[in-house]
Amino acid sequence: MSFTVLIVDDETMPRTVLQEHLPWEELSVTRILQASDGEEGIEMAKIHHPDIIISDIKMPRKNGIEMASAIREFLPQCQFIFLSGYTDKEYLKGAIKVKAASYVEKPIDLDEITEILRDVIQECRHSASPDPAELFFRGSSANGRPLNDRVFTCGKNVLRQLEDAIKHNKQRETLAGLQEMYEQIIQCEGTSPEYLRHLYCQVIFLFLNAAQARNIQEITDKTDFLLYTGTKQETLAGLFHILQETAKRYFSALETPDPDIASRVDRYLEQHYHDCTLTVQTIADNLGFTNTYLCAAYKKSCGRTINQRMTDIRIHHAKDLLEQTPQKLYEVAHNVGYADGKYFAKLFTKETGITPKQYREKHLDET
Repeated sequence: MSFTVLIVDDETMPRTVLQEHLPWEELSVTRILQASDGEEGIEMAKIHHPDIIISDIKMPRKNGIEMASAIREFLPQCQFIFLSGYTDKEYLKGAIKVKAASYVEKPIDLDEITEILRDVIQECRHSASPDPAELFFRGSSANGRPLNDRVFTCGKNVLRQLEDAIKHNKQRETLAGLQEMYEQIIQCEGTSPEYLRHLYCQVIFLFLNAAQARNIQEITDKTDFLLYTGTKQETLAGLFHILQETAKRYFSALETPDPDIASRVDRYLEQHYHDCTLTVQTIADNLGFTNTYLCAAYKKSCGRTINQRMTDIRIHHAKDLLEQTPQKLYEVAHNVGYADGKYFAKLFTKETGITPKQYREKHLDET
């Protein structure tokens, strides 16, 4: 944590001595500003929001007490150290009234001022809210050291590789990819925490989409929790802990064979039957099986092939569209997954014994 100090004195010498001869770096002070009287001090404070103000008391235009009273209105946490060659009780009373941290008599004793600053800065550390960015990257180990300015960006290829590893049940590659991403990010403290929370959500969606395709309710049931947690998580380590745990739960669920592969295939077909590019290979890829295994397992369970089941579902939905909508035949064909209207008409006739046109007319007659 770093601090800003404003030195206010109508004499140049005291300002110069304080700025050039105090151990500012050791005190974690990174900005030292100067003002020549109380009026200028107020304007500087409005612009720069100093943590500590070291000020002479007796100055033209506005004295130190008047300046402090005005600044307290908009910087209530600012700490004041007053310097004065005067022992007037009214000044002392004023210093007490504005809750000055200390009152030091001139001539300036640099050692005394340094010790006072140490105490005041320690108090500032205890009372200050933690810097959100520092807390995000360093958590409880935040030590006030400035964050570096390196910025992390995640390329589309990284997410694509991660998605591929998740889809194809590559647990080792997935966990290694997440760990590598975390190790790169932790070195780039100039990255916006909001960008990284958005990245977290993108990765969570990779797991949610894969879990939905495989009907892994242990993951899908936690959708709201996983997304809400990402927006509220205060630390980078916390975000990646959730990602690692989600990955482990996901792959653990996959280790127990699904006893009902057929229902998963049927569910996928119902969700994607309208896709003209849908193939058995596509289904196998998205459910995380090889084409050969999925086809054999499905036929063993149902006694029919996946393509036959796909045709059944498409014809069923085509009947609904023919009965309930005025869509043209080529539109019906396209909406149930057939790019070629003629092929659809031929297949429909083969499956039902009548043409699509006859089926529609028959339904109209019945109504």
